[in-house]
Amino acid sequence: MLRLLEVKTVVWLAIAAQIGATFAMLWPAPELPDLDVPMADKWAHFVVFGMLYFLWASALKTRSTIFGSGIGLILCLLFYGIIIEVLQENFYTSRTGDLMDVVANSVGILLGLIVFNVKEKLYLQKG
Repeated sequence: MLRLLEVKTVVWLAIAAQIGATFAMLWPAPELPDLDVPMADKWAHFVVFGMLYFLWASALKTRSTIFGSGIGLILCLLFYGIIIEVLQENFYTSRTGDLMDVVANSVGILLGLIVFNVKEKLYLQKG
């Protein structure tokens, strides 16, 4: 019973993170804080997509669907990131799509994949 509760919690965390990321990436740019960090936007994409991969991989690992596999999840998150950039480019006057954001998303997804696999390996070694 506790395992089911943990899975539901991780699913809701993944959903909340996905919604939060969508709002953050589609929020009008003039209202965003100006950070004095080189490539802050790219770092944000990198961290957000790493976190999204990790959360969705944790939530879906018990599901037997294509989205529960690493490849399906990678493709879904890549597609999501591309859609966000297309929306920014075509539907927002204060935002622009950026191919380098897609690259940062991809590297973040790779980081999430690595962290998730290391966590799973350590978990299996403990048990």
